[in-house]
Amino acid sequence: MDPQRRSLSPISRSWQIAKVVLQCASLVCCITVLGLSASNTWRGGTGAGIFTIPVAIVIAVWTIAELVTLFFRRKTAPGRGIHPGAHVGVHLIFVLALILAVFYSCLLWSSVQRSLGPCNEWPRDPEDPKYVTQNLTVTDDYGVHTEITSYYCPEKYRNMIDDPSYRRAVQAIIAFSALLWAIHFTLFVRACVETQRLNSEGPVMVVYPQQAWPVQYQESYPQQGSEPPPMKHTHFG
Repeated sequence: MDPQRRSLSPISRSWQIAKVVLQCASLVCCITVLGLSASNTWRGGTGAGIFTIPVAIVIAVWTIAELVTLFFRRKTAPGRGIHPGAHVGVHLIFVLALILAVFYSCLLWSSVQRSLGPCNEWPRDPEDPKYVTQNLTVTDDYGVHTEITSYYCPEKYRNMIDDPSYRRAVQAIIAFSALLWAIHFTLFVRACVETQRLNSEGPVMVVYPQQAWPVQYQESYPQQGSEPPPMKHTHFG
């Protein structure tokens, strides 16, 4: 007889479809972020993809591994990919890393917006063309004096931030990174639910049937008081 094994509770068909859709959407977002970041990372020395490129690569690799696992288990265990306990830890790391990536991208966008005015309105410093300067006449208790404010803005950087395609790329990186965060936060919450459900089902028990051993051979001896069996006499000579 074969051992009896408790089967795991099936995953709903709707969640199976939703998981595949979310994973595919994550992969599309990763490809988009990678493309936008790689084409603008070293443009003007801003490092637009310094955080988004490694995060998107790791997420894409994990997503592909999950989709491959779902594909090969589509008949034996539909909807069950990599163990949900692993998803909890990995998606938590993704969520935190994406928060950092979005925060850095927002700082980059804020820097671009803040630089547009000085780079386009202030004159170049004749002594160092990499800087633009602004002369302000200030009147205070000590009289009238001039304050000079300088801002680092090389010509290459000014041309970059003036390019509408670059500004749109930074906005797209922020949008798709935020979408990635929402997707993997959803997958993180669902992985927590699946892990809790899996733990509540208890360990898988295997019951083996009792082994049927052959009857052992037993020798019988005469009881006390009974006649002994007759002896066989052999005559020689």
